[in-house]
Amino acid sequence: MIEQEIASIIRFVLEACGDPTPYYHNIPESFVVPSVYFPVPETELQPDTFSGYKAEYSMFVSFFHSSTELAYQLAAPVCHSINAARRQIPEIDYDGKWTGKYVRIQDTRLKKADECAYQLQLDWTGRYNYTPQDGELIRNFYMNGGRL
Repeated sequence: MIEQEIASIIRFVLEACGDPTPYYHNIPESFVVPSVYFPVPETELQPDTFSGYKAEYSMFVSFFHSSTELAYQLAAPVCHSINAARRQIPEIDYDGKWTGKYVRIQDTRLKKADECAYQLQLDWTGRYNYTPQDGELIRNFYMNGGRL
């Protein structure tokens, strides 16, 4: 589910940039550098198939360092690592072990966000099944007066 996808992305990003200090909710005023901020992704839900729907996610990961150049040097290897892995991030389970599945990143964009900060946009799509509904199955089906 989405928690596993986000956890997998966070783990991949942190390993690719040398495990800087991560922040997940609010960044404190006296935050440590180098650091990476992982916000909640933006989400757009849409119907996908008869049995499921899709969720399109965009996460804007921020990299902070003592200079703009160092922030870029922190963020760039992550962008390259994702693309070198064919944009497939190994999905992990709740124990941190690989599930054998991947989170497929659709797009990566790296840009300067501010002085001493770079932002990496990661886009991916998750597909999920609808909640099954209980219902009575058809017993007989009649078409043009005959039973099928």
